[in-house]
Amino acid sequence: MNPYASRIRKIRVSHGYSQEYMALKLGMTLSSYSKLERGLVELSVARLVQISEVLEFDLGQFFQEEPADSVSDQTQVGYGFVTRAEFLQHLDKMHLLERQLSDILSKLPQ
Repeated sequence: MNPYASRIRKIRVSHGYSQEYMALKLGMTLSSYSKLERGLVELSVARLVQISEVLEFDLGQFFQEEPADSVSDQTQVGYGFVTRAEFLQHLDKMHLLERQLSDILSKLPQ
């Protein structure tokens, strides 16, 4: 099974592209593209290069390991998507900063 299939899907979804669009751009059937994203077929280097061109991602960053036990820094990877856990973590940080800013502003003279 292709370990990178789920990454391709995430990048495609972040661009708002359908599987149909990808299949058309890559000159393959929808069924074949769907199997590719599900990891049911081996991904050739040539096909990966084509996909990277359509989805406009850097192959070097694509192959970087994502930490399994921590939240990855998506700004470094630059794919423009976050997981639900990452979103909630960022939301908590924003609420904390909002409270801190409110405290600081309340201490300033009017």
